[in-house]
Amino acid sequence: MTQIPRPRDGGYNALKGFIFQFDASLLRIYDDPSREFTIEGEQDLSVEDSYIQVKHRNQKFSISAISDAVRQMLAQFASDREKQFILYCYFQDRTPGSELTLNVDELTRISKKDYREFSEELLKEFSKCLTIRFSVDYKEQFENVVTVLTKEHHLQTVAEAVTCHAIIQKHLLDLVVNNPPEARKISGVKLHEVVDSARSSIFHSAYQALLGKEKYLKLLRSEVTQRGINLPKRERLFVIESSPHVNDHYLVDIAVALRDKFYRKHNAFSPYLVFRGVSDLSTVKGLLIDAEVKIFDGTYFNGDRLRLGDLTKPKIGHSVELKVSGEENIPGIMEMTAFADIYDFFLSSPSELVSDPVGARVYRRFIERPEDLVKVFG
Repeated sequence: MTQIPRPRDGGYNALKGFIFQFDASLLRIYDDPSREFTIEGEQDLSVEDSYIQVKHRNQKFSISAISDAVRQMLAQFASDREKQFILYCYFQDRTPGSELTLNVDELTRISKKDYREFSEELLKEFSKCLTIRFSVDYKEQFENVVTVLTKEHHLQTVAEAVTCHAIIQKHLLDLVVNNPPEARKISGVKLHEVVDSARSSIFHSAYQALLGKEKYLKLLRSEVTQRGINLPKRERLFVIESSPHVNDHYLVDIAVALRDKFYRKHNAFSPYLVFRGVSDLSTVKGLLIDAEVKIFDGTYFNGDRLRLGDLTKPKIGHSVELKVSGEENIPGIMEMTAFADIYDFFLSSPSELVSDPVGARVYRRFIERPEDLVKVFG
């Protein structure tokens, strides 16, 4: 077996640093699961009374090696003196679990490289609020994370814990990429929900393979079927993941089947339908109108702005059989509507925008093809 030489460029160390930072954040979150943290806010991790930065250095410790991080924290402290600051880091020659503080002279030397000037009083105060905490290296820390995940999520094997780690990593990356800093909130409790939802997704896709497709669709049909003679009057949201290669006529068939099953003239509650993965719904809406399905999308004319208030409580004269909208409007719709039942049918993973409102029954179910739902609703 030929040993592959370790890369000498910065990519290798950057990757180790990312893993180290991510896992350090996870350990901190799970250590206090009820607290809400902000990911990549003013510092790497923020909580109510603390700002935390995480650094991995494959070298011996020196003040200069942490100077950039300390200067960044010092600048933040100058505008917010109510917080504590923790620099969580690994260095080859430092004992894991040990801590270090910096005195005013050391902080003065560090701050001289900054264009800003800080008073001795501020530096003295900052020295009491900054703690440098040394950690194990990224490999050992990852093993610690696997142990924590196994315990917290009642997992049976290391492979399950590694899968769980990947699920959480994807969620946090999506959180950072798709949201402004003030909206990047996470907690241990929320991570439990994320993992449980993803494991449910994996379970249902495996369940179809075990039962066979027809039996699985029959199971889904039983879940959406309302018991009794009359359709109960309640708000329902259907979120259906599609893909670019799915013919628009299949989506129309789904919408018609959904309308036929869940709309009644005497029932004031028209079902909401959201198609995920469809960049432009205009063709589908046109085909639905051609099929004489009375839809409303929150607009009154071509080019009109979306009126969420009107979508949730239509003012138009004729009855609305189906309320159609895009995935980006899910949060607004859910905020303005007290749903009793929410169905999230997905091809790859459940929608990140579908929450679990108090009092609502939320069904997240795998589907192999969107058009299979015609049988489910039929």
